[in-house]
Amino acid sequence: MATVTAALLVWEALLLIPMVPGKLIDTRDFSPLPRWQYNSFNVYLTSLGLASFVVAGFAMAGQHWAFVAALVLSLGYIAVFAADLGAVFPVVPDPLPVQLLVLEAIALASAGVIAVIAIQGMRL
Repeated sequence: MATVTAALLVWEALLLIPMVPGKLIDTRDFSPLPRWQYNSFNVYLTSLGLASFVVAGFAMAGQHWAFVAALVLSLGYIAVFAADLGAVFPVVPDPLPVQLLVLEAIALASAGVIAVIAIQGMRL
């Protein structure tokens, strides 16, 4: 269970990397957002990805609390992708690129799987 949790956390973080706002896949123009909002959003995404790698390491080391952390991280991913797909945040004039839509849908589903596995891991 811990190995699967760790693998999925790494998978989720790796899915996040090409979705960096304003870069390769997410080509939307974020200039209408206040700079503090844009920067805060990027800090949140970066923290989410880095924390996923850290928690994955602790999961592989057999730390039971890593399941709780994995659940929290999965909820963070779910919130980010659901907010973007639901046009809640960030709201910019540019449409969501198709590649980003597909990646976010995959990442949202993966985050849901992490949540289920983390809950199962906490029960053991």
